[in-house]
Amino acid sequence: MSTLAELLFRSVDGVFVVDAQQRVVFWDPGCAHLLGQSSASVLGRRCSEVVRGNDPAGQPFCGGSCCVARLSLGENAPGAFPLCVRDAQDREHRFAVSIVLVPSLRQERWYCVHMLRRDEAIDPLAIMQHEADPNPSIGTHRRTPDRGLSILSVREKEILKLLAEGLKVAGISQLLNIRPVTVRNHVQHIQSKLGVHSQACTVAYAYRHNLV
Repeated sequence: MSTLAELLFRSVDGVFVVDAQQRVVFWDPGCAHLLGQSSASVLGRRCSEVVRGNDPAGQPFCGGSCCVARLSLGENAPGAFPLCVRDAQDREHRFAVSIVLVPSLRQERWYCVHMLRRDEAIDPLAIMQHEADPNPSIGTHRRTPDRGLSILSVREKEILKLLAEGLKVAGISQLLNIRPVTVRNHVQHIQSKLGVHSQACTVAYAYRHNLV
C-alpha cells in the first residue's frame, strides 16, 4: 500500500517543507524542476528568500508577515491560496498552494508542508481519508457550502460543535486527545469546505445553517 507521503506527493506538482523558523528543510524534485533551484541551493534558507511569491495582484506575499509565518503565533493553518512565483529564468508560474502542519519530534514544534499544484488545490485530508478507505474517489475540487454537514467528516463535525461551544484549539486538543496542529488542520478544512475564512465566520455559518 502506498504511504501517505507518496499519495500526497503524487497528487501535486511540487512539495517543500519549512520549519518553525521558516527555513526550508525539504525541497522535492518537482520544485527543483519547476523553479530551477536545486535542493542543495535552498535547504536551510528562509522560504521567503527562496520562493519570493506574489499574490495574483502582484503584491509580495512571502515574508515574515504572511499567513503561513503567523502559524508560529498559534493561528490556524490557512486554506488553499493562490501564489505567483518566478523561476530561475524569470518565468512566472501560478500555483494553488495547500498547507498541512506536521508535528515534529520536538514538543510544540511543527513543520509546514507546502503542496503546489498548477490547477486546483488538493484537499490533504481527503488524501488521508483515502489511505484508510481507498474505495471512494478523491475529489480535488472545492466543495460548495450549501451541502452543510454532509461534506464534513465525523471528526470535523465534532470539532465544529466544540468550536460553536466556544472552545479554543488548545481546549479541543485536550478534550479529544489530539495534537493542536491536528485540530488546526481540521479547522482549516472545515473552513475550506464551508467556504468561510475565519473561525468566527465558521461558527456563525454553523448557527445560521443549523449545523450545531
